[in-house]
Amino acid sequence: METTDTKALEQEKAELNALINKGITFEVEVTEFVKPTNGFIPLLFRKRVPVKVQKKFRIKEPTLGTLDRIAAEWIEVAIDEKALQSDDGMQRARTLVSKHAIRCAKVIAIAVLGSEYLISKWENGIVRYEDDEWRLDELTALFAETITPSQLYRLCLLITAACNLGDFMNSIRLMSADRSTMPIRIEKNNED
Repeated sequence: METTDTKALEQEKAELNALINKGITFEVEVTEFVKPTNGFIPLLFRKRVPVKVQKKFRIKEPTLGTLDRIAAEWIEVAIDEKALQSDDGMQRARTLVSKHAIRCAKVIAIAVLGSEYLISKWENGIVRYEDDEWRLDELTALFAETITPSQLYRLCLLITAACNLGDFMNSIRLMSADRSTMPIRIEKNNED
């Protein structure tokens, strides 16, 4: 008979797997300029008007390459917790904002792009992969201007969950424990 703790852990694991498989969807509000379709003035001469539009984005479980790109950005974020607790902690927090705000937006952009960050091109009979820096910069700028700190916090939690670091670590443990080239200890037989 299972205990309540085991049932709770199984339920949490099922919810996490559902989140990872389904992906995370979020929206940002952007202003687009469109020409109105009604009226007597020909479409060519109509003035563009601002319209608020909701854009939807999805973050799926990242591939290993995407996970590597996200980790490269996370490593660059260094926070001195003791310095933040000092008298000028607010000033240091503002400094961290100016230093890492774009990096945070870039992490979200990398997570949204996922494996679409690489563009395949056919050149001289060979497939080559290039980074889509233009799309990454475009999404980074969009997220930097539209995501609030509370949304950033929620998205960072969800990205961390979607990265499925637990399964990644378990995979590494399995690989390191089951190496075919691992030295086998042969003890000397004392019956000689």
